[in-house]
Amino acid sequence: MRDHNEPVSRDPNHRADWLQPPEEELGLKRYVETIKERKRLVLLTTFLATAAAVAYVLLAPKTYDAQADLLITPASSETLPGLPLIRESSQETRDVETAARLVVNTDVAGRAQKRLDLSGDPQDLLDDVTAEPVAQSNIVAVTATADSPQEAQDLANAFAEATVVEQTEALREEVTAQIDALEKQLASSPNPALSDRVAELQALVSGPNPNFRLETGAALPREQATPRPALTIVGGFLAGLVLGIVGAFASQAFDPRVRREEQLRRSFSLPILARVPEERSRRPEPLGPRRVSPATAEAFRILRSSLDRPGEHGSGRAIMVTGSSPSEGKTTAAANLASALALAGYRVILIEADLRRPSLRKALETEETSSGVVEVLIENASLEDSLVPTPTFGDNLRVLSADSAGGWIADLFSIPTASQMLDDARAMADFVIVDSPPLIEVVDAFPLARRCDDLVIVVRLGRTRLDRLSHLAELLAENDIVPAGFAVIGTKPPGKAEYSYYLETPDAGRKGKRRKRLGRKKQLEAPQRPTLDRQQAEGARRSAKRRSSKPRQDTGKSR
Repeated sequence: MRDHNEPVSRDPNHRADWLQPPEEELGLKRYVETIKERKRLVLLTTFLATAAAVAYVLLAPKTYDAQADLLITPASSETLPGLPLIRESSQETRDVETAARLVVNTDVAGRAQKRLDLSGDPQDLLDDVTAEPVAQSNIVAVTATADSPQEAQDLANAFAEATVVEQTEALREEVTAQIDALEKQLASSPNPALSDRVAELQALVSGPNPNFRLETGAALPREQATPRPALTIVGGFLAGLVLGIVGAFASQAFDPRVRREEQLRRSFSLPILARVPEERSRRPEPLGPRRVSPATAEAFRILRSSLDRPGEHGSGRAIMVTGSSPSEGKTTAAANLASALALAGYRVILIEADLRRPSLRKALETEETSSGVVEVLIENASLEDSLVPTPTFGDNLRVLSADSAGGWIADLFSIPTASQMLDDARAMADFVIVDSPPLIEVVDAFPLARRCDDLVIVVRLGRTRLDRLSHLAELLAENDIVPAGFAVIGTKPPGKAEYSYYLETPDAGRKGKRRKRLGRKKQLEAPQRPTLDRQQAEGARRSAKRRSSKPRQDTGKSR
């Protein structure tokens, strides 16, 4: 028989096995869980980006694009040498790129401005016109942007036509100058070759520049160029979605809190004993069994089934409920676990080991007593006289509460009477539940943790910090304490269909149909049946009475 006064001993080589996480299965599921966990951030970012895109579509000025095409025909290197013509190049598109540069300049802008009868600086028109080669062709696209379709069409055509006129006049000036020079030479010395050259140049004077030709005039644009409603809104939506997903992963990387169960599985080889839904309480205070929802009560019954094992050699089993930080739900978990055990007919003693922030008496609505944990530890009162029955479960669940005490009194758990108090409680009950303060905040109840049979770590999603949880795990491993598992608080509440399942009884369907037939009057006159809690509490009291009538096995310890 193991002496409860001695700490639990385990193989040092395996004492920290539970700190080694199992092999992690990476994949799409992990990323999906991260996005689902922060779906509010993703949805908010996506909504804001889409709203900004919609606002831009509604408020941004509308612009229209019109395009005119110029056909560029380079001249061969042997044709009309000495004239300012665009020659064929060994590099593809080089001649077309050269022609594109001749479209957007101040001289062409000045001609276009006169053609459109506009005022102002011609340089301003250059900001609204672009000239770009079209792929690998000999086409230069002249694109103009304006506030109306007609203005865009006129501006594109004006620049294309002005380019042809500008290049034609420049060529004519050069041709005329060469003709004058050649004619002077012919007057002094006639030469048939010079005569042919003059005839060839005179043919260019009356025609356009052979390099440039207006291939296609600009058509009236039917749709606005900017903003494009569909493209802008879809782009805003996708940009917001991408930013939201990136923000979700960045938040995951820098968020120290536990958000989902997978984070616990990746860090510890411990089971999830129970998943407790989030309760909608107005104030952050411990909740007793009368104030929790049916789904929460069922979760603590599941926790009870995970820990429902008899103690060694007929003695009661001691279970400590603790956590890594305050306000994580430890007292709520301890009170409701004890209530669930009492509801099953076990005799339960609930010890409040948090001497700094006691709250069990208020949660369980027990009567105030003159003696508590401190009085028992300093031997001013006996454990039997200090236990207070609960209103719902009576002697089936008795509480040893604590009043607020100073830090020096908290060290009382280190004296031998603390171990004796726990042994006496084991001898008097089937289960002893110890409501412990956070062990890494204060080490008040750590001596009791070494002597308990099981230890349950309470984790509240969205509040518990993973680094503090790891600190607690290392502290427990150093003292050869292996927790039974986690009680996760703050999981998603059940839906309406699932919630109604907790409230239904096997004959609920028959009763519902019968009440509909009776009518409202007969239904009001029907006698009220006792509540489910009262029935269960009464059954628990009868079970406890039958247990107490059986002789207990002698544990070999004096009370």
